[in-house]
Amino acid sequence: MCGLAHYFESEGLATVLVGFVREHMEAIEPARALWLDFPMGRPMGKPNDPVYQLKVIRAAFELLEAPFGPVLQDFAEVIPVRDGRMGYALPPGLVLTTADIGDLNALLAEVRAEIEALRPAYDEAVAARGRTTVGASELAIENLAPHIAAFVRGEKPRSPRKGLSPVPALKLVVEDLQAYYTEARTYRDGIDDFELMGKWFWEETRAGWLLLLLEAVSLETEDRVLRQIVDMSLITPRFWSEGPLPGTSGSGW
Repeated sequence: MCGLAHYFESEGLATVLVGFVREHMEAIEPARALWLDFPMGRPMGKPNDPVYQLKVIRAAFELLEAPFGPVLQDFAEVIPVRDGRMGYALPPGLVLTTADIGDLNALLAEVRAEIEALRPAYDEAVAARGRTTVGASELAIENLAPHIAAFVRGEKPRSPRKGLSPVPALKLVVEDLQAYYTEARTYRDGIDDFELMGKWFWEETRAGWLLLLLEAVSLETEDRVLRQIVDMSLITPRFWSEGPLPGTSGSGW
């Protein structure tokens, strides 16, 4: 986005960015940028709090008044990450290692069962909304989890998209899987709570467990690109509250 800001500015369009990775902003120097010390994935701050979100937007727009740039301003407030590690705030019990991989075939069977259980809700959601964000990877929904599992096994399957190498394509596969779960559940149960959805996916679904295993593999791999993509892009922000872990009772299915 910093690079795009330079392009738009060169065409005469004033831009303001909000972002979490200060190092990128410092290196690329967009004309105006507001750094947010928030958990990743919350560019406007607190969910369901329009007053707070408006405060962030106004702080960003105030940068347009700067007489010259580049301007890098810190937002005055901090939203701390709860107990966990890195920027993701998972409970310690969900910080996995490759020793937790276990029987991948059994795990895939459980993910397939989840996917089929959600399919009616997903189909209804697409029909009602007239759109879906699933499909960027160009893999069929039933092939998403097996593709991810191949990386967990240490394999590197062929990219499903022509012209895209396997590791960047993996990002799209993961995003498709997450979008499928999110679109189905939000429609089925009328949920618009960011934290509730994050807790459900990461702590209570087997698909979430599969992605946590992918993260564990990426942390030990010598493939720098895989490690960077998984660490920075694939494991999205989620917040911990007391509740059952994947494979236990009370998953909310």
